Amino acid sequence: MTKEPCRKRSGLIRLITGIALMAFVIWWIGLGKVGAAFSRIRPVWIIPILATAYLGIAISCLRWKALLAARGINVSVHLLTFYYTIGYFFSSFLPSMFGGDIVRSYIFGKKIKSQVESFASVFMERLTGLAGLVGVAFVASVINHSTLAEAGLALFMSAVFAGFIIFLILLFNKPLVDCLGERVKWRRLAKWRDRFAAFHDAIYSFRAQKKTVALALVYSVLFQFLTSVNTYIVCLALDLEVRFLDIMLVVPLILLICTLPLTPNSMGIWEASFAFFFVKLGVPEAGALSIGLVLRAKNILVALLGGIFYMISGKELKTQEAIDEG
Repeated sequence: MTKEPCRKRSGLIRLITGIALMAFVIWWIGLGKVGAAFSRIRPVWIIPILATAYLGIAISCLRWKALLAARGINVSVHLLTFYYTIGYFFSSFLPSMFGGDIVRSYIFGKKIKSQVESFASVFMERLTGLAGLVGVAFVASVINHSTLAEAGLALFMSAVFAGFIIFLILLFNKPLVDCLGERVKWRRLAKWRDRFAAFHDAIYSFRAQKKTVALALVYSVLFQFLTSVNTYIVCLALDLEVRFLDIMLVVPLILLICTLPLTPNSMGIWEASFAFFFVKLGVPEAGALSIGLVLRAKNILVALLGGIFYMISGKELKTQEAIDEG
């Protein structure tokens, strides 16, 4: 079986799995209960939900801009927002909540004529975002340790902290990466080995950019704070009483689980995670699921805008290619 049919088959399996999981969660809680909880949303809160979402995107693009500038690439936040939103569009079809980052990196790489720099900047943008996520979760755990214990989330949070530290140690262990690269002798893999080496060198160079990384981390913490604010506003819109500190505790866990590339846009996993973690905070099952569904709807609206931007970018790339050939 060739690679293309395998990819299509794998994508179809993920899609079916996601739909089945989402349907199961809704069936388990009760379609009538979910519909009743979802219908309680107050329209007056829709604009604040969308406003905080787009503000979060702008902050992410400021983080991305700072990392690009450290590599000598100066791009406007406006343009980065354009490509960032395209990533949202493709995340609707690709595994995990962050699958669109690959497409975003590729398209932006064509724009700046360097796939290595593009992928490295997007990777660091996500890595510092992940660091901010873990940092916010840690602070929320310390401040809100009583809820952490009562909800039985200590084990989850400990696994997150340990896993992230191990990941950083492995990522920035250059001797280990170089040693593994030297072991790749197969000629067909040599090209990919060299590309990964160039990519890792770009990533590793940020160790010397302490001010830039610190600024990116500040943006990351602010972004994660806004993510919790966005979720809190959704709770208000659904007339659900949830403490803001409790939201700061569970939202990072949900986002980390949704990085797993199991279903398109974490379909089903996203909803099940909200139903699981917010119930631990004392929210009724239908209300907990509704929080996830409202946030899903918000992401779809952003993705639709990204789809429009993608069509525009395609025309721009064709025009640029024609100029280059001319």
